[in-house]
Amino acid sequence: MHRENRGQLAGPVSFVRSEVLTSDSCSEYYLEDMSVFGISGAGYDMSTSIFSPDGRIFAAEYAKKAVEQGATSIGILVNDGVILLAEKKMMPLQEPDSVEKISKVDEHVGVATSGFMADARRLIQEARIKAQSYWLTYEEPIPAETLAEHICDIKSLFTLDARGRPFGVAMIIGSVDADSQPRLFVTDPVGTYFGFLAAVIGRGSTRAGEYLEKQYKRKVKLSQAVGVALDALRQASETTLTSENVEIARIAVNDRQFYRFSRSEIDGFLAPPKSEKKP
Repeated sequence: MHRENRGQLAGPVSFVRSEVLTSDSCSEYYLEDMSVFGISGAGYDMSTSIFSPDGRIFAAEYAKKAVEQGATSIGILVNDGVILLAEKKMMPLQEPDSVEKISKVDEHVGVATSGFMADARRLIQEARIKAQSYWLTYEEPIPAETLAEHICDIKSLFTLDARGRPFGVAMIIGSVDADSQPRLFVTDPVGTYFGFLAAVIGRGSTRAGEYLEKQYKRKVKLSQAVGVALDALRQASETTLTSENVEIARIAVNDRQFYRFSRSEIDGFLAPPKSEKKP
């Protein structure tokens, strides 16, 4: 959980250095801030349409907390395109292909998610419908920012109506738009979006985000960006990365096509260089 200024909504996405609250300090933080009206918020956490006395919407903060518990997803923008990478959490005997953390929205757009997958599926469906309607209306592919704004409009509605709850999912939207420029946007659960060069959402956002801050370079090949993203994920993951628990996709500037890497291709990225292999 991240907090830059007291009184603002905490964000689950790590891009810039900010104060990091551990589980212990998080508990102390809530106890301190709720001391005026009780740990439960005296009912202020029962609806997204109610502000607490200090201007907070607890239900929205809880939705962001749900994203923090999700598996890590990473997006990296370079001159040659965009890389999307996601870690998959699976149960024993679960079929790996049944878990999808990266989805194709349009030929030139992909989305990586973290949080409640049921919420993610609903928003991805809305994104696909929007992309199709945009093409029918304007006869050109939908820009990534237009798509991000549409998704955030939907998310924002569920922070205004007491009959619903916020979407417990964050999304990294990567694309190469009609002007052949790569774009990377992140949407949070309450309907805010920003553009980034590199972004991490989910459980590993702190450690992976710190790694990307030091290692990110824009003028590298897409294959090199995949290596950086995998190294960032290794910093945050508690398990050994394999082609069964990692998804990778890219949208390249030269073809503007969403492409999902096969398991054998992912194995190639995960294998150590020949110079590092033991004889």
